[in-house]
Order: sequence, then structure tokens, then C-alpha cells
Amino acid sequence: MSHPRSTFDMQTLGRPCRLSLHSGLLALVIALPCAPLLAATAGDVTPANTTSAPQEQGAWMSGGVGDEAREDMRKVAAAYNVHVVFSEPRGNYLAGIPFTVARLATGNRQQIYSAVSDGPLLYLKLPPGSYQIAAQIDGVWQNQHVQAGAAGSVANVSFVAKAK
Repeated sequence: MSHPRSTFDMQTLGRPCRLSLHSGLLALVIALPCAPLLAATAGDVTPANTTSAPQEQGAWMSGGVGDEAREDMRKVAAAYNVHVVFSEPRGNYLAGIPFTVARLATGNRQQIYSAVSDGPLLYLKLPPGSYQIAAQIDGVWQNQHVQAGAAGSVANVSFVAKAK
């Protein structure tokens, strides 16, 4: 017994299975227009940096996930006078770190920001003065004091996860 040329046989669990070339082409024609949608979804993973809304007390920018985002952060670094890095003890970067920034004045502590850093880099533009920066890494808050200077002077701060 012969089959038409548009059909071929496959053995599936001991039973013949006939697949029509027309059926295969139809499935391809239906699936092909969806390919750009799937590709666009995969491309949406590219991280972006986050910038705060302008505020009287200063501004901040976080991100740096991926080479392109890290390069974008480095391009604007000079506009910020406090640079913070979140990492593990072996140097791997951390993202999604809750942080707060408080201005320290004589006998007074005024919280300025409370947010989550989108990446391992956090840049702050603060008026000159003393500040406390706190970051929550692995459920534990760490605090560091920093002196923000005038434009052109940069204070660098690192928060490193405690070794487990």
C-alpha cells in the first residue's frame, strides 16, 4: 500500500504515525509570526538603572547590573559625591538591597531616603555634611557613617555581606 507524497510515516510506540506535510506547514505558518514576540520577551531582560526624583536633600541613582548598565552608571558618576557598592566577600555584586540614608546633625537624625537599590552600584548626590547609610544584606542591617563633601570630592562606601 502506498501513501500520497505529502505524507510520511513515523513509528511511535510501535504504531505508525502519519504526519501530513500540509499539517506541518500549517503549524509553521501559525508559529512563525509569534517568533518576534518570543524574541522580544527574551530581550526585555536587559537591566536598567533607576534614578530618584529630584529632591531638596539630593538625588540618587542605582543599578549597574550588566556591562551596559554599569557603563551608563560610570558615565554619570562624577555628578554624585557618594558612591556605594554592595557585594559578597568574594567580590560578587549584590542587587535588590534595601537602603536608608539619614543626615546626622547635632543631636538630630533626619532620614532622607529609604529605597531598594536595583543593582550593586548606588550613587548619592548629597549636600555637604555627615550621613549614616544603612543597608540590609541577608536580613541584617549594616550601618556606615560618611562625610559628603562638596562637588568634585567623592566618598566611597562598601557594604559587604557577612561570610556564612
